[in-house]
Amino acid sequence: MEIRGICTLEELKEELQSPGVVIMHALPCQLTPPWFQEHKDIIPKDALICCTAKGLYLPTQQLMGHAILDALDRADQPLAFLSGPSFAAEIMKGNPTTLVVASDQLFQAVRIQKMMSNFKTIRVFTSNDPVGVQLGGALKNPLAVGAGMIEAMGFGTNTLAAMVTRASHELRQLCSAMGGDPRTVDGLSGAGDLMLTCFSSQSRNQRCGQRLMKGESVEDIQKDCTVEGIATVDVAVIYADMCGLELPIFRCVHALIHKKITPEEAVLDLMGRRSRTETKKFL
Repeated sequence: MEIRGICTLEELKEELQSPGVVIMHALPCQLTPPWFQEHKDIIPKDALICCTAKGLYLPTQQLMGHAILDALDRADQPLAFLSGPSFAAEIMKGNPTTLVVASDQLFQAVRIQKMMSNFKTIRVFTSNDPVGVQLGGALKNPLAVGAGMIEAMGFGTNTLAAMVTRASHELRQLCSAMGGDPRTVDGLSGAGDLMLTCFSSQSRNQRCGQRLMKGESVEDIQKDCTVEGIATVDVAVIYADMCGLELPIFRCVHALIHKKITPEEAVLDLMGRRSRTETKKFL
């Protein structure tokens, strides 16, 4: 299989006519649906689109898969979603990396698995839970913003570990409510990506949280880099309201980003919640 890189639009049109074409799409989330809407006439209806963007589409409050299908005005375009703990710089260095690719049609996920796995530095697992994989990859972004806030507030590993653990529980709750498999959140696209982005300053979202706590504005931060967690946290809270879920960590991160509460108030809110058992059944 030939993998093409940078090319002109005319060259892209020609390449997309190849039988069995696979499109690896890696634009930021908020630019992805507009790109597909603009170029839908050159994308074959049987082309497999593999989306690597990790986020939710803010204008329509949708999962990326639903937003792509709407942009293409098609209900049956083959889609797959590649996710997992993977800083691009470390992949380029050849660091061993594991990913997961999900599709409603498992054989489509297997196609990407075979294409991406090199059995040396990249290992790809498959999943038939695209909802869970998309939610895990998207919702870890605002949680990583929260992790950066924790670091900037001067708290240590105890606090960060507590946040990551309880945030994983909130992720499972929302995944289940949205029709995904909560077990997916325990895998690479959920817990794996969450640990990666929360514990490393390589994460743009984590650095964003630090900068917010130091007084920088969202607008200034987004001039420097794409921070998916900013838009995603707004949609996450909308989903929580739709599903009747508390999700206190998501709500605190949302309130802090939008300066509705102070850091001190966020700590008091989370630590002062009523006592309860650690685990409970999902929906």
